[in-house]
Parts: sequence; structure tokens; C-alpha cells
Amino acid sequence: MIPIVVAWTEYTATVNGRILKLVPCENCSTEYVYVLEREASGVGTSVYGIFAESAQSHSESAADDTLQSYLENDFDPVPCPVCGHYQRFMFSKLQETKSPLVPAAMFAVLLIGCLDSVAALNWSINYLQRPSDHAVEMMLLTWSILLLVCAIGFGLRHIKRAQDRRFDPNLLEQEQARIAKGRSRAITRTEFDRTRETERGVDAAS
Repeated sequence: MIPIVVAWTEYTATVNGRILKLVPCENCSTEYVYVLEREASGVGTSVYGIFAESAQSHSESAADDTLQSYLENDFDPVPCPVCGHYQRFMFSKLQETKSPLVPAAMFAVLLIGCLDSVAALNWSINYLQRPSDHAVEMMLLTWSILLLVCAIGFGLRHIKRAQDRRFDPNLLEQEQARIAKGRSRAITRTEFDRTRETERGVDAAS
């Protein structure tokens, strides 16, 4: 057999962007504005140097599309600069940083369950093909472990749901600390509009 050598070039494009996010506060009804910044990458591949320009253009287009999606759909957990209230849709991101143990445990249980299910299936087939006491013992053991893992996973899922319902970052941090965080990232819409009007007046005067 004659080996075939395949040569390719991979093009990577990285773009950065920012957008203003307008947030209405659920607590005090203040509208505030903050800047969301994101970075995105795109990849294009050219085999034997064919359509290299197209591959590079594809990487740039993919990066632009990904960045646009990030800017439109993503958000940062920025509290209100007036009352310090975190909005409910921000809770999920804050909870990811506060309680990573349960998600990590769920991932470990899922991994163990996948491995054990393969072993249980293997010993079941082994018993059907070559019945023996050892095969029966291993089959029962692996299926028992799988049932136990499923029960643990079910329990962890309920624990996570209970944590999600109880989690409220507005109760975990002092109001003044949250207000300070909000003011470090955001301004009210009134302040933002006033700043824009001032800038327009300066530009018109010049």
C-alpha cells in the first residue's frame, strides 16, 4: 500500500467587538447601560493550498458570525448601579461561579455510569454466550452499580434544582457592595443620554 500524504493549511481569524447592553432593573425600574465585550475565532482549511483565499475568507466570516452571536445573545452579570439588584436572568452565570461542586459531581456520575453501562452490557453478552457463575456475578454486580449510579444522579439532579430555586445573589452580598460593582460597569440610561447630548453639543460647537 502506497501512503498518501495530505497537506493542508489551517487559517484562523480572531475578532473582538463590543456592544451596549440596555437592562431594565426588576427591583427599582431603573434602566441602565453597560458595555459587553467579547472575542471570537473562526477557522478555515485549505488542502494542498487550493482555494487558500476562500479558506481565509471563511475563517474571517465564521469569526464575525460567532462574534455577532455572542454580542446579541450573551450578557454579563452586572447589577443595577442604583439599587445593586442582580436581574434574575443573570443568576445562572453567577451560580456557575458560586457552586461548581454539584455540576462536577453530576459529570463524574455520568462518566461512571457510561463506563459501567458498557461493562454491564459486555458481561450480559458474555453470560449469554458462555454461561458461568463468574459471568453471572459480574453481570449482577455491574447492573447493580449502574442502578446505584442512576439513583445518585437522580438525587444530584434534585439537589441542583433545589439550589437553583434557592439561589439569590442579592441575598449573598451587601447592597453597597453590589451597588459599587454596578457603578464600576454601568451607568443609568438617563446619565448615558445626558452624556450623549453633551458630546453632540461639543461636536456641533466645534
